[in-house]
Amino acid sequence: MKIPLVSGVLTMHGVFIASALIVTVFISFIFYKKRNNDETLLLHIAPLAILFGFAGARFMYVTVCDSLYIEEAEKWRLLDGGYALFGAFYAVALTVVIFCFAVKKRDKISGVFDALSFAAPLAIAVGRMGSVFTEDCLGETVEIENLRFFPIALYSDTYGEYQYAVFFYEAVYCILSFVFIAYVCKKNERKGAATYLFTVLYCGGRSFFESLRSDSIYVAFVRISQVMAVLTLIGAFIVMCVKLAKKTGFKKRYLILYAVFASAFAAAFASEFFMGSESRFGNTFIVMICCIIMIFTALYAGNEYLYALKSTKRKRIKPALKRSR
Repeated sequence: MKIPLVSGVLTMHGVFIASALIVTVFISFIFYKKRNNDETLLLHIAPLAILFGFAGARFMYVTVCDSLYIEEAEKWRLLDGGYALFGAFYAVALTVVIFCFAVKKRDKISGVFDALSFAAPLAIAVGRMGSVFTEDCLGETVEIENLRFFPIALYSDTYGEYQYAVFFYEAVYCILSFVFIAYVCKKNERKGAATYLFTVLYCGGRSFFESLRSDSIYVAFVRISQVMAVLTLIGAFIVMCVKLAKKTGFKKRYLILYAVFASAFAAAFASEFFMGSESRFGNTFIVMICCIIMIFTALYAGNEYLYALKSTKRKRIKPALKRSR
């Protein structure tokens, strides 16, 4: 569906992407200001983050999908679509780090990441709904006639059949993630909490949703977005485990935590690797359960770390109270 304008053609998908950007900026500023930060820094970063975010998303897509372009000039036709969300994530993160170092405000990096991470789930949900018009982020063909209706499925004009509306499932998941992050951040204003929660929840969820899609970006048989989501989740979990061990000292029960996470990852990897048409439902179910386990394990590690911080703070307050008496 297209809306003719005086200056050209604006797709409905573009409208949803623009709306997602507005949501990101608006909610990020509200969150950043509520934490008693000077929003001037975020105001300067926002246009650069948007610009380099789009550049990163496009660069990742055309690099991975180089074989789709017959002529080099086609890669520069930005209105033809072709963007990778993880390319945007990493480009924005790099932009924030470089800018904060350049203006000598490296201590503000965590706060900016938190503001952007807080808004990201809702923005992704809005952007994903644009897939109604582009017919991307869809799953396999819906064989059961009673399930051929939106939001369970969407009719694809390209393939002339109903496909599972994976984009809608992801959008709903992102909205629920936003509500959860908002609840936790209201209870705890610890720096880095929103960033960690978003990373764990989105990357864990995306790892599963990517298994449902029939239009993933591949290199050989590897789903690139799925690999990046899993690696980012693993990285966040490792960083949290290291911080937890430094704060509390290594404890034997942490071995159970590591074993559960590693086992879930191994099972998910095996199920995804050996997934075939005949075993697709069973293996997809296993991937879903494993992703849930990894998410909860990572969240548990984060909760343990926050508890350790609170315990340390209480221990410091008690001696201070005794001295004051």
